[in-house]
Amino acid sequence: MKNSNNIYNMEGLGKVYSFTLSQTFKSPTYRMGFIVFVLMFTLMGPITRLSSSAGLDAAKSGDGLFVENEAASIQLCNKTNLPIDADRISEYLKETAFESLPITESDDISGLKEDELALVFDRRTIEDTEYFVVNGVISDDSLIESSQLDALCSELTGMLAEARREAAELTEDQITVLSSGIQQGDCMSYSDYINQDKGSYTASQVFQLNMVYCIVIMILIALTSSYVVSSVMEEKSSKLVENLLVSVRPLALVMGKILAMMTYVFLMIGLGLLGSVISGSIMKNMEGEEIVQQTSQFMDFSRLFSQGAAKGALIVVCMLLTYLIFAILAGLLGSGCVKPEDAQSAIGTVTMLNMAGYLLGCFIPMLENRTLDIVLSIVPFTSGYLAPVFLITGRIPLWAFLCGMAMELVTIALLFMLCAKTYRKLIVNDSKRLGILQILKLSVKGV
Repeated sequence: MKNSNNIYNMEGLGKVYSFTLSQTFKSPTYRMGFIVFVLMFTLMGPITRLSSSAGLDAAKSGDGLFVENEAASIQLCNKTNLPIDADRISEYLKETAFESLPITESDDISGLKEDELALVFDRRTIEDTEYFVVNGVISDDSLIESSQLDALCSELTGMLAEARREAAELTEDQITVLSSGIQQGDCMSYSDYINQDKGSYTASQVFQLNMVYCIVIMILIALTSSYVVSSVMEEKSSKLVENLLVSVRPLALVMGKILAMMTYVFLMIGLGLLGSVISGSIMKNMEGEEIVQQTSQFMDFSRLFSQGAAKGALIVVCMLLTYLIFAILAGLLGSGCVKPEDAQSAIGTVTMLNMAGYLLGCFIPMLENRTLDIVLSIVPFTSGYLAPVFLITGRIPLWAFLCGMAMELVTIALLFMLCAKTYRKLIVNDSKRLGILQILKLSVKGV
């Protein structure tokens, strides 16, 4: 068989690649999308941290404790056996708007004036369950805002907890032991136990890291599949593809588009993540590590590459494999379309698979089911959303990750062969739209 007729011939790949990439960056829409995406990745972490930090500040200063109020005095009624007195409350309310208010201790509250409030510390039992409570009381015609009283009582629950621990005469170590949760561990073989990253990541950290990773994957596939399908349909509807096939082999045509979009998207994500790392470092220097740890980091994309160079490289490789699966599938489905309206259906199919993987990637980490983690890390179309983070955080053993990557490579090879066998016929087909099942039947007949 002559090389020109070889279905795997890549003649013209470089021309298609360079042309597609240049046209992509010449497009005002794609240039603007590139800039917006990089800025979003760069600034999302700082914006999230600043908003969270503002929330913490609001909790400390805007919740009523530091707001000017009409309170002139406080009545204190302690119905517990805990060491709570006027001096203790005065010390606890230092540097608040309630500082220096005269506090009168009594066995019960009575005769509240409009500028007076009462604090009642009580011990109650409901259905054999005993608990402590802090009640705030104001007169019916009080000048004091209820929100300010709520803030005060909320703050004093911390003081109540301290007084309870003091009364029990517990040490800090004893408090930590008693407050620590108890959880059943996994049942596993010795080799799995050795391979598991013991306790390095909490369930919450795994969830947060995988959510950030899945967001990047979802955006990557959404951008790519839409462009590939639309580009193929434009060439078919304008009859441009018939001229292109004279000098460019069919497989080179679709792979050139896929590789060009891969360059565009990975460059965009790479610059965005680099910007995220830089902005994250700036925020740490400005706010300090302790403040950064307290604020929300769900949308801090720099976390993907804060795990080390080797793990960062592993994430990039997994992104690449997942990208190729969906990009080749988008090229096949796009070439099976006849009318521009069919493109929406093709894009919808890829989007549905993409969203299913994204939702699984966000939901499965919360279940903490080792068997399910391993199975979904091996199955193609789901392993790309789960396996990298699960390996990094010790949720799956190395052999499960390698099996998942092997399955993805096999899937890419099969899609590549399917594309090679059917793309020529699909790209010139103008009779009816062909779905994935019809494309598979067409591959059996050959070219």
